[in-house]
Amino acid sequence: MTKTERTCVPIRTRLKSRYFMQIATVAGPAGRLNLTDTGAVSGEEPQPIPVLFVHGMAYHLGVWDETIARMRANLGQNQRILAIDLRGHGTSDPPADGDYSPDACATDIIAVLDALNIPQVALVGHSFGALVVLATAASAPTRVTRLVLADPPGDFNYLPPSVYEEQMVPFLAALAGDGYRAAAEEKFAQALEGSTLATRETTIARLAFTPRDRLIGMYKGMFAYSAVGAIDRYLATPGARIAAVLAPANSWPFSLHILRPEIATAVIPETSHWLQLDAPVPFTEAVAAQLSSH
Repeated sequence: MTKTERTCVPIRTRLKSRYFMQIATVAGPAGRLNLTDTGAVSGEEPQPIPVLFVHGMAYHLGVWDETIARMRANLGQNQRILAIDLRGHGTSDPPADGDYSPDACATDIIAVLDALNIPQVALVGHSFGALVVLATAASAPTRVTRLVLADPPGDFNYLPPSVYEEQMVPFLAALAGDGYRAAAEEKFAQALEGSTLATRETTIARLAFTPRDRLIGMYKGMFAYSAVGAIDRYLATPGARIAAVLAPANSWPFSLHILRPEIATAVIPETSHWLQLDAPVPFTEAVAAQLSSH
């Protein structure tokens, strides 16, 4: 099997967090991609549109374990739910060219949909993963029935140039230099404001485990990405729907829901950026409500 073949290879099936998940690999454009899949439900009746979850920076698909378990209880056991390890995360292969941009990661999502013969999907992405699902929807809008952005980054193209030069440029330089670890921990600590102790400990541990090239690639991709442009391209498609589930701190002038007020929003109080870990029940309820709304 070559890396360009878009085939799905089951590895094993196990009971995980109160639901059956098949673990599989797909040969994507830049290497093998690991995913979990509750599987399609057999039967002649029309099935719900599958939902695919995409994690954020430094994490892997396991961050969605409790969300998916609760989601099936919310939406029904015949709801097919998938989660993916982004390239270079979990057990997915890192790309040889080091490309971790949202557009590059979006090609991996399309590869998964093609391999599993999924014509349409609802996408849920957290943090950097929100940019990945936006890029996927912008590139293939008729395949994405709706988007749920979980505490997405803002569009850094809307930062004043002076602010970008004073804050983002030195941060990227620090990541590339000897101050890499301190710079990364400081940035994550800011996003962890309001978190539970368990969320903080888990996230800092994940950060320590993440290779530097992954972080640099994703931060560069995030700072350069035109998220508002992707939103506009997706929303130009008839029937496109987009919502955001937010932590309270996500209220900057360059936040996506402020730049594009047509995005439906729900705010989960007393949560950090990792709101699905801080408040799994209200987070799952908010996502399920957006996925099932008409």
